[in-house]
Amino acid sequence: MNKCRNACFATLFLAITLLFAGCGSDTSSTSSSQPYTAAIAEGRTAALEVLAETGGSSLSLALVEGERLVWAETFGLADKESNTAPAADTMYGIGSVSKMVATIAVMKLVDQGKLLLDAPLVNYLPAFRMASPDYTQITVRMLLNHSSGLPGTDLRRLFTFSPVPEYSAQVLETLKGQRLKHHPGYLNTYCNDGFTLVEQVVLAVTGRSYARFVQDEILGPLGMNHSSYPLDYFPAGAFARVYANSILQPQQFTNGLATGGLYSTPTDMAKIAAMLIDKGKYGSQRILSESSVAAMGIDQTVGTFNPVTCYALKYGLGWDTVTEPRLMAANIRAWSKSGNTTSYGAVMVVLPDEGLGMVITGASGIGPDKALVIAQRALLRALVEKERLTVFPTKLNLSPLPMKTPIPPGITGKYATNASLLQIQQQPDGTLSVAQLGATGWQSDPGVWKFRADGWFTTDQQPSFGLSFQTFEGRQYLVQRDVGGYGHYQYDQLYAQQVAPSLPLSAAWSGRLAREWLVTNEHPDSQHYLRMGSDPRLRLLNVAGHFLVVPHTGSSYRVDPSAGDDLAAMMLLISSDNGRDMNDLVIETRGGEEWARFGSYLYCPLSSVTQLPSGSTSTAIIGAEGLGEWRSISGTSASSMTITNAGYWKLFDPSLKMIDHGKESGSRNLPAASGAYYLLTAVWSCR
Repeated sequence: MNKCRNACFATLFLAITLLFAGCGSDTSSTSSSQPYTAAIAEGRTAALEVLAETGGSSLSLALVEGERLVWAETFGLADKESNTAPAADTMYGIGSVSKMVATIAVMKLVDQGKLLLDAPLVNYLPAFRMASPDYTQITVRMLLNHSSGLPGTDLRRLFTFSPVPEYSAQVLETLKGQRLKHHPGYLNTYCNDGFTLVEQVVLAVTGRSYARFVQDEILGPLGMNHSSYPLDYFPAGAFARVYANSILQPQQFTNGLATGGLYSTPTDMAKIAAMLIDKGKYGSQRILSESSVAAMGIDQTVGTFNPVTCYALKYGLGWDTVTEPRLMAANIRAWSKSGNTTSYGAVMVVLPDEGLGMVITGASGIGPDKALVIAQRALLRALVEKERLTVFPTKLNLSPLPMKTPIPPGITGKYATNASLLQIQQQPDGTLSVAQLGATGWQSDPGVWKFRADGWFTTDQQPSFGLSFQTFEGRQYLVQRDVGGYGHYQYDQLYAQQVAPSLPLSAAWSGRLAREWLVTNEHPDSQHYLRMGSDPRLRLLNVAGHFLVVPHTGSSYRVDPSAGDDLAAMMLLISSDNGRDMNDLVIETRGGEEWARFGSYLYCPLSSVTQLPSGSTSTAIIGAEGLGEWRSISGTSASSMTITNAGYWKLFDPSLKMIDHGKESGSRNLPAASGAYYLLTAVWSCR
């Protein structure tokens, strides 16, 4: 990093107070000749600080007022090997900011009279089915405001290093065997699969693929010539490269196109911001009706189970929030959408009443939270320059409040989020201890949590970070308070749900605790699966009476094994990001053996893996499902392994950590080890 410090923090200044190419001279009525010198300086400083803090490889941004491109600049290196800085047309993966394009696509069909937002989804997508009978009550609107009740995200084949064009069809098929996690419309919690279904809706309604429809109806008319879905590999130099631990990564594919697949540039995406600022118009083009733009900006959480107001999660249609808290703290209405993939981060913020918009993209560790800090600082400074604010907001300076007694009863217990388990314990002196379950057991928070005069628990060291315990609809929740932005406001959110210990496990579930399963249908180019050291197992844990499933993708998911001997059900109702992405664990009998299914991943029992004697040859036949075949190889003495005619193969050491992988053929010397090596082979077009 130090060797290229000067190059990494070089900046490329692109444009100030210019119109977008092709816009002519017709600017929005909100535009002015304000140069925003201070806003640019503030944003540039923030961008350089984020690069230094994160070690990100590059960053690109654009600020607009109406249709006027006020500022566009790039930072860092798009390609470290060639020492090349990003250009204005260098594409970045924008992750879930892609959902704004999907929302615009749906609203265009509404404007054209081809869709009704509140009509049942099955009216337009007859192939949609689920195991829960009330799936028929899911509406098109619920896909866009995260209230459908779908489990969340089908991770299988979502993030890969090669294109998977049929991913949205996979999601549609997977959902046929899945249950809803809550009644449609009951609460809002982030759901990628709802937007992936938009691809199938567009195809069913228009007869055009989603990518074709978006190109014809949105990207083309807006002149977004440097925006594209990764249906194939991009030309060299077209996109910002990404690095993991300073190692160059291949092009990354997010195969859920509508939910997170678009590659774009800030100057291209700023045209969408400008269109929304002008209530659906861009230059002479009418992209959306005024009513559709207005509908997108209405708070969709009103009337749902949303007992703790979290202004960062007041979903609009597509928007993460229509009350962006970093700006709302200054009494400014703003809409924002964040996005990230495994290596890119992006954000789009629109101030509809002020005529301002900003888009930021980053690579290699620059996440949306950091991008939002840049946007808020630049936009707040712009508002000062416009004299909409008298002063630039300052950071909060909070001190611990006096202690209060007695503390509320019933706090001690376990609290679950979608992918973690917390332990809260009251100490004899009235304070609380907090621990989280990790890979090696309970990891204790070093702080001493004291009950304060305002009814929150905080530590002396972090008075801005608080915990409280509240009951809603008969369920007790852990509520979190923290400082947001660059430290100038506080926010609350529903964080975790208290969970009682599982009933005594049935004999069937108890007998499975000592067993392990191996994934059979992961994509060979999965970004997760190509990490050295990745673990292919699914395991079950019983921690202090709490039943957890730990799939090969990591995290610990609290499920309810009382649902049946073959079903451990998702069971949390949390209206925040911590209620997203949950799945049932289902046991399936195949060939007399118990296989495990979690989401769309299918796992075979480790105990059934065929062992290869020394000097033997084994032929693995891939069946119609395309499931991978596992073999084990004794590690008690040094040996060698040769693979021929395999679509792909992966080799795991006796601790089941991946140590090698390849395509077609390969060989490897295996040192003597305690236990067995494991080999996975499958066809390249694995399902």
